[in-house]
Amino acid sequence: MIVIGADTHKRSHALAAVDAGTGRVRGQREIGADEPGQLAAVRWARGLAGERVWAIEDCRAVSRRFEQALLAAGERVVRVAPHRMGESRKGERRPGKSDQIDALAIARAVVGDGVEKFPAAHLDQRAMEIRLLLDHRGDLVAERTRTVNRVRWQLLELCPELERGVKPGAFDQARVLDRVDRRLRRLPAHARVQIAREQVAQLRRLNRRIGAAQARTARAGQGAPAPAAGRDRLRAAGP
Repeated sequence: MIVIGADTHKRSHALAAVDAGTGRVRGQREIGADEPGQLAAVRWARGLAGERVWAIEDCRAVSRRFEQALLAAGERVVRVAPHRMGESRKGERRPGKSDQIDALAIARAVVGDGVEKFPAAHLDQRAMEIRLLLDHRGDLVAERTRTVNRVRWQLLELCPELERGVKPGAFDQARVLDRVDRRLRRLPAHARVQIAREQVAQLRRLNRRIGAAQARTARAGQGAPAPAAGRDRLRAAGP
């Protein structure tokens, strides 16, 4: 088994993988404390042969998002209280970056005491479902924002008075999209107009999907508190 220690911080996390049988260091790296970093961490861990468990220092103000992302990806996680790693941390003191040293100390604390001595982290299934739905809706809203910006750039060239007359955020209203589309239909059908009309049609689809996602989230969340946002893409990180 491999134990992967994680020393988490607001902007980055240090990781250290240790072979539970031999104590040999299998690898170390630093990742960003964001979705790309979480994805990179899972891919890196899955490249290490053998069964694995993640050991995260229990500082949930900064470790919670990483912990939830790992659980959503199907990874096994245990929590390490800071006082459980005091002796291990002393033994690791040597020249080098302190975050990596701390990550190694966390891993070796679990290796030394045994994985079963540490509390396992769990993600409530209902909470995870709500989180995934929230993230999906967030992705759709972000795509709508990008599409709205593209439409506004087209309108700035085609009919700037219309672009000035549409309030920020109004493109989620069907009547506004209808007004923009009617104006575009009266213009010569050259490339910019065709692209703008396709983008308006895309906004209609996105508005419908966002509304449906919001309804699904509301149904799933009846009687349950909404969890912190996270990401479901980690499931695609590999076998």
